[in-house]
Amino acid sequence: MDKPAAALPMTVALTDERATDPLVSGRKAATLASLLKAGFPCADGVVIPAQIHQQFQAQAPNRSDLGDMPPHLAHALDEIMDVYGSDRLAVRSSGVAEDTSEASYAGLYTSVLDVYGTDSLRTSVLRCWESAANVAFYRGEGAADVPPVAVLVQRLLEPDSAGAAFATDPMGGGVAGVVSISAVRGRADKLMQGQTGADDWTVTSSAATRIRNSHDAITHDQAVAIAELTRRVSTHLSCPAEVEWALLDGEITLLQARPMTAVADRQVTWPAPPRGEWRRDIRLGEWLPEPVTPLFATWFLPAIDRRFRRAQWQRSGVLVPGPSYRLVNGWYYHSPLGDRRSSVLLRGMLARPGFACAMLVGRRWPSVTNRLVVEKEIAALESHSPRSPGALLTVADKGLDTMPEREVIEFIDRVIDLVGAHIWPMFLVGGAAWRAEHALARYYRRKILPDLNLPYHGLLVDRYQADDMAPHAVSTLDWYRPTLGEVFDGSRQGPRPEPRTDEAGRLEQLCLSVLSRRKVRSARFNGLLRLARDSARRRRVYTRNLTWPWPILRQALGRLGAALEDKGVIDRPEHVYFLSYEELREALSERPPTRRQGVVSARVREWKHQCALRPPQALGSAACLLPLLLTRPAGEADGRSSDGVLRGIGVSPGRVTGQARLVDHLTRAEVTGRDVLVVRSFVPALAPLIRNAGAVASDLGSVAAHMSVIAREYGVPAVVGLHSVTETVRDGDLITVDGTTGCVYPPGAAL
Repeated sequence: MDKPAAALPMTVALTDERATDPLVSGRKAATLASLLKAGFPCADGVVIPAQIHQQFQAQAPNRSDLGDMPPHLAHALDEIMDVYGSDRLAVRSSGVAEDTSEASYAGLYTSVLDVYGTDSLRTSVLRCWESAANVAFYRGEGAADVPPVAVLVQRLLEPDSAGAAFATDPMGGGVAGVVSISAVRGRADKLMQGQTGADDWTVTSSAATRIRNSHDAITHDQAVAIAELTRRVSTHLSCPAEVEWALLDGEITLLQARPMTAVADRQVTWPAPPRGEWRRDIRLGEWLPEPVTPLFATWFLPAIDRRFRRAQWQRSGVLVPGPSYRLVNGWYYHSPLGDRRSSVLLRGMLARPGFACAMLVGRRWPSVTNRLVVEKEIAALESHSPRSPGALLTVADKGLDTMPEREVIEFIDRVIDLVGAHIWPMFLVGGAAWRAEHALARYYRRKILPDLNLPYHGLLVDRYQADDMAPHAVSTLDWYRPTLGEVFDGSRQGPRPEPRTDEAGRLEQLCLSVLSRRKVRSARFNGLLRLARDSARRRRVYTRNLTWPWPILRQALGRLGAALEDKGVIDRPEHVYFLSYEELREALSERPPTRRQGVVSARVREWKHQCALRPPQALGSAACLLPLLLTRPAGEADGRSSDGVLRGIGVSPGRVTGQARLVDHLTRAEVTGRDVLVVRSFVPALAPLIRNAGAVASDLGSVAAHMSVIAREYGVPAVVGLHSVTETVRDGDLITVDGTTGCVYPPGAAL
């Protein structure tokens, strides 16, 4: 067979000058080639250039049959097998887009170890290429924007010790001159997968200190040598570096090196607003697990907040004159009273005493609140709802692509107004569902738990609540991120777990038996259980419907972005999300328009920097009267403890130990039945991943959240309200989640 024509060879050795070009070898391999050329102790290897992946994409962009053998790949594999023969190999993705100072995309690209033979090598290369789609989804792009990927093939090392080193301590605020080292016996993948305890070292210019010792993976002198090598790599890269290394027969070999992305380049402060407690985990905060983009911050948030405060004033009598949210370093914080004193709440209670009294007694008698407030308010609001969603969608379907830009903006305004009308009743329903479950849980603890010793959560299982998630489900309300329907086709979600309604019925009968033995009338229990289930169903409907217009909103905003791209204002349609609302309107009306790509690029960099921050859960202190109406769920913890255990709110019982899989938002991450899904926020779009996960741990969330119900329905242990689990746990760590006690045990924590 004749060799296919190509601008580059089928393979490029790391020692080849061309391998230092990231467009040829991808950044991972190009960095190693550059270090190798500079005399650093790197393992040699062979690269399948990114051009081969591009040709593969062009010929078969939707190829899923791994049995096909693209001609260029076939020749590349032959050349690699000629070099390595029967050796076992390590096959690693080397993306053109990865390992930059702004984003490493660590964990999104695939590496395959213990590869042996041509068939295994071919499958591994195709898996590396397939993982490029994860980065497109991570960046909010579609399948057409999958970045090219080179593949680095190296002889698999079996080192005495291996690990990772960081040129600064990322958990300590980026202290200059400090190198943090994690070391294990054996290969580096054991550290990344959390299969063994690690030795942790901190090395300064004057001392090397072992913080934790599991099994003497490296000596003091070796720690100093690894730290010095890490500093040299940082100097070569002109920025703080993270390296992976291996120690074989006393010699250090670099396996990988990349710029640090988690180190703050400046001191970040979190100033509290002048008055009130501002929290990240209430109201819209649970739906915003990352910093917001400028367009969302200047268009959606102000409009929704005005609509919500108006409904709150009309229905509860509480008038908050100014915004009830603040953006601090791009992160959303909410205060029910804004920056006003408790007198605002007192005046509202006097203006609407019936509403206030019903809310006050709701935690003990939730049926009173449900009857006097929730049902009446929802009926009143729905009877005066604006134009129906169906009518707006019909307008969009008929002419959004040809609609003038001014009319597109007006259309988006109308959709936002509809969403705003939905927010107040959704929060009322959500609060009612929590109060009903809180009352049921309190009764259960007093009357049933001493005899039954089973968690109450199973009572709330409902076969009608675990239906398939709608394509408009989102990982964040910020319209910058794609919806579930855009990035997940359901092909990997696996068989649907059987609903556990029979288990709920059995638990209900056990509860009634306990009450009967204790000679306690069951009417109170039956009423609380019925109300909790009914409230959960109602809350589910409102939660599910909140984001119904997101697909059409993203389509409309994409239309505006394309118009600005045509005008030369921005370089890509998705950059529209990094303009402000006023800038968008001006850019569409200006003749000629002003180019704004420089401003957009700076905002993208700032936003990515903000994404790496770890914001506090709360700023300031609550107004003195507010806890009377708004109490946090029982059992809420601050997420930290002196013994290393993370404590939160157990929302679905059970105990599972598995590898942590950190997911920031919608991706096609592989989650198996023993993996622990670790997320910032327990949002609806995670449903396809929760189906296949062994357990879930989340920084944010509540007992009443829809996804807590889904986790209970599928029998997946879940703990929310941990605050810092995404900061404490690394991808691949072996952790234990106990949804019954609300505890998560990271590596090193005592079980």
